[in-house]
Amino acid sequence: MRDGAITIIVSIAAGLSLALFPQFSTTTKVKQPAVSNIGNISQNITGKAVVLDGDTLKIDGISIRLHGIDAPETRQNCWKNDKEYPCGRVSTIFLKRLINGQTVTCEIMDTDAYGRKVGKCSLAGNIDINAEMVLSGNAIAYLYFSYDYADQQAQAKIKKRGIWAGRFIEPYQFRRL
Repeated sequence: MRDGAITIIVSIAAGLSLALFPQFSTTTKVKQPAVSNIGNISQNITGKAVVLDGDTLKIDGISIRLHGIDAPETRQNCWKNDKEYPCGRVSTIFLKRLINGQTVTCEIMDTDAYGRKVGKCSLAGNIDINAEMVLSGNAIAYLYFSYDYADQQAQAKIKKRGIWAGRFIEPYQFRRL
């Protein structure tokens, strides 16, 4: 009887730890896109984009969070060669230069907890904005939600691009500080 009680207590503790600390779960967490309210057809938003930060745009007054990536926060600093620099602002500037007044199309996949649309965005010529942010090292692949940009992150890490050239706090951890 005593061994059975210990097994139950350990099982409950393990379950609670996974519920409270999901980042330590051994299962793969890939967030599935929400089903659009117009059937199985994805909603697209196209227009001139205003860059709000390194992973958020606004098109026609609609805020769009770039799917599968996480850029340093605007007020966040990183370190390269033991020198602190404003990597959040660098990320935002890179995104502004990448878009450079061009028309942006975002395939909306979901709505986040803040009411922002979440989408994969591209420029004419099918340039994947989300992928470019990660490949340049100006954002990380947000692996908690998607593995779509894991390959681009691996390339950026190997080539020490952007934030991978030094030290940084992952943006989601920085937001918790």
